[in-house]
Amino acid sequence: MANMDYPGPCPSCIGIDGCSTEEGKKQAVNHYCKGLEMELNAWKSRLYDVLADDKSGNLKDQIILLKSTMKELEAVVEQMKDVCPTSLGEQEKVISGKLEDLRVHYTKAMEVLAPGWFGG
Repeated sequence: MANMDYPGPCPSCIGIDGCSTEEGKKQAVNHYCKGLEMELNAWKSRLYDVLADDKSGNLKDQIILLKSTMKELEAVVEQMKDVCPTSLGEQEKVISGKLEDLRVHYTKAMEVLAPGWFGG
């Protein structure tokens, strides 16, 4: 289950900027992307749970926003794998913003679902 307080993989990303070789930078970017992929998979799992529970169809707009945001994050990951940036400053801002969007849309979706949705 995704930790909604988790700021995303590698919040400071000094590992990439601190690498002295191109191979080291490439490995650091790959590591960052793997962490982001794991985070996205956790969010996809949560989205699946919301889809399974939304029998009324009241969450259509929130689900569309969640899917769209995940696709945008996946595109950033693929771009990073292709380009292998030497610094993640700009991408990290985009990623952080998109992860925040996921949290907001997911929270809104959870407000619509029945309170008994959570097990315990």
